[in-house]
Amino acid sequence: MKNDKIRFLVLMIPILYMAYGIFLAIDFGSKAEMINVIVNGTILGACSIFIIWKAKLRNTVDVIWLATFILYLFILHHLVTYISAGDILKSTYTGGFHIQHELVNLVPFTTIENTVHQTLPTMPTMPTIIQLLGNVLLLAPLTFFLLYFQITKRIGMTLLLALFISTGIELVQFLQTTIITGFSGITLPENRSTDIDDIILNTLSGLLGVLAALCIPSVRKRKKITLKWEK
Repeated sequence: MKNDKIRFLVLMIPILYMAYGIFLAIDFGSKAEMINVIVNGTILGACSIFIIWKAKLRNTVDVIWLATFILYLFILHHLVTYISAGDILKSTYTGGFHIQHELVNLVPFTTIENTVHQTLPTMPTMPTIIQLLGNVLLLAPLTFFLLYFQITKRIGMTLLLALFISTGIELVQFLQTTIITGFSGITLPENRSTDIDDIILNTLSGLLGVLAALCIPSVRKRKKITLKWEK
């Protein structure tokens, strides 16, 4: 089938990502960046191959949407789970690993409540708005495209996957904020923390993606056809 053949053109995205990253690392003479590119490029490449292989395409337009999905995964990874392996290896090991308790919240709705209380008296600031919208919308494209491409076919399984991924993101961020305490000369992006409220909001964002898929007739039709074929 033509679509099954051209779908693998989407693999050019992780290939170009890796090639461009290696080019920049060589150009700047940065071994740390080279390691970062190889580690993160390998993770993203493996995810891309899996998604491309499992996605069910019906027309050429779906190939474009598939490329959009892969690009979204790249952006998602860079925003929340990028692994700075090279930076850790080039930094100085000091030992004394410890949990940064100020960066961990395990009490549900605490962060949400504090954010609401801080923004109610005055107009919310742009960073606050971006953070809230980011958490509420973070996994919506993921669940939408999983159903659109019929990678997952049951709503419950899709939401469960969103919960697992959201929890995985927080675990990765917990490991990152803990590991850097044993090294000097390494920092993480701002707002990198472990928060159960992020899991709640991100899972809700997954629900928004599911609802969006169900509200679009063409996506509902794709799902019904697939269920009919399975019978």
